Amino acid sequence: MPLTDFPKVTEIKDPLHGYVALSEIEKAITDLRLTQRLRTIRSPAGVYMVFSGADTSLMGKILGFMHTTHIFMDYLGGDKEEIQRARLAAMFLTLSTGPWENVINEYLAVRGINRKQLAELIIKKSPAGDKLDDLGYSRDEMLGTIERGVPIKGVRFDLETAPINPELIDRLERDSYFSGVEYAQLEFRRLFSSTRIAKNKVAVERGALFTFESYLSAGANMFDAVYYHKSVRAAELMLLRILDEAGAELAPSPRDDINAFLNLDDISFMDQLLNPPDDASEGMQSASNLFTDFSSRYLIKMASERAISDVAFLGRITTPDGLYKVEKEIAEDAGIDPSNVFVDYPDRRSVSFYPGKFDMEDLVFFERGSKGYEFWHVEDVSLLARSFERKIKLIRVYTTRGYRSKVKKSADAFLESIDAPGSLD
Repeated sequence: MPLTDFPKVTEIKDPLHGYVALSEIEKAITDLRLTQRLRTIRSPAGVYMVFSGADTSLMGKILGFMHTTHIFMDYLGGDKEEIQRARLAAMFLTLSTGPWENVINEYLAVRGINRKQLAELIIKKSPAGDKLDDLGYSRDEMLGTIERGVPIKGVRFDLETAPINPELIDRLERDSYFSGVEYAQLEFRRLFSSTRIAKNKVAVERGALFTFESYLSAGANMFDAVYYHKSVRAAELMLLRILDEAGAELAPSPRDDINAFLNLDDISFMDQLLNPPDDASEGMQSASNLFTDFSSRYLIKMASERAISDVAFLGRITTPDGLYKVEKEIAEDAGIDPSNVFVDYPDRRSVSFYPGKFDMEDLVFFERGSKGYEFWHVEDVSLLARSFERKIKLIRVYTTRGYRSKVKKSADAFLESIDAPGSLD
C-alpha cells in the first residue's frame, strides 16, 4: 500500500525519513508512557561516549523501523492489513527493551528472556495490548506475527532475523548520520524494489548485486567504526558489569512484573546508581562506584587484542561461565581481582550489529534466463557475503586504570596461546 494511501491520523517529523505517518492504533500506543520512555533510552547505549552527536534515543528508531518496514512490505506486495500488522510488529519489537537498550538485551538474553518473549509479554499484559483490544485488533494474531513473522505472499517474514532487514537499514543510516561518519549511505529503496518472495525465499535480482553488497559493506563499516569501536565497547562493557553486579536490584524481571519493567529508562538507572541507599548491598555499591566512573567518562582501557580462529575457544567464551573463567585466568596470572578484567568478542548480543549477524542461507539471487527464472545462493554470487562466514574474531581484553601493563602482559600471553594445538585440552 503506497505511503500516500496509508490511513494516517498524525505525522511526526523525522530527520532521516521526513514526515512519518501514524495510524490510529499506532498513535494510541505511541501516546502511552511505556512508549514515551523511549525518549530517555539511548541507543546504542555507549556510542554517545565517543561520538558526541550520537546522543540518540529509541523514539527515533521506533518511527524509523516502522517506516522502513512499511516501504519494504509495500515493495513485496503487501496489502493494507499485512502492512499494518508488520508496522505493529516493528513497534512491539522496539518496545521490548529496557534502559541501556543493547546492553540490557544481552543481560536479559543470558537469563533466558529474549526480545520476542518481551514483545509477547507487552502484548499480553501491558496497556499497549489493551489498545489492540480497544481498537479491534486481535492480540492472538499479533502474538503469532511476533512469534512466526509477518504473513506475506505465502511466507512468514521475520522482522528480527530477515537478512534484508528494515530495522538494520534504519539503524545504520540513523547511527551513521548522528555519529557523523559517512559509512551508511544506502540506496535502500533500490534494494527493496529489487527484492521478491520466490520459492518461499527472499530473492534479490542479480542485477542489484552492487546495491546488496553496498548494504553489507555499510554494516561492516559501521561495525568497525562505531559498534565495535574500542571506547564504545569499553563504555558498554562497564554497563554490562553494572548489570551483572546489581541488575536484580535495578530492575524487576519482566516475567515478574512487565509493567514495572516498562516504567524504567536510562534516567531511572542513573538515579539509583548515583544515589544508592545507605544500606546498599555490596553488589549495588560496586555498581554505583563503576557507574560514577562511567558518568565521568573514566572508562576502562583496552590492554590486549588478537584475532582468534580457534572454534572451541570462540564457543567457550559465548557462555557466561566460559567468559568468566577466561577473565579469571587472565586476572590470576596478572595478580589482580577478576572484577578488573573484561573480555569482549564481536558477536555478542550487546554489539548492535556485526557482520554475519543475519543468516544468509535462505536468501537467494534470481535472474530471468531463456528457460525461465534461475536462482543462486547468495554466497555463490557475492564474495562479500561469503567473507562473513569466516571463523576468525577479534578478541579484546580490557582492564580498569592502573592495571593496564599487568593485564597486557598476561592477556597477550593468554591470547597468543589459544591457536596453539591442544591449548584448550
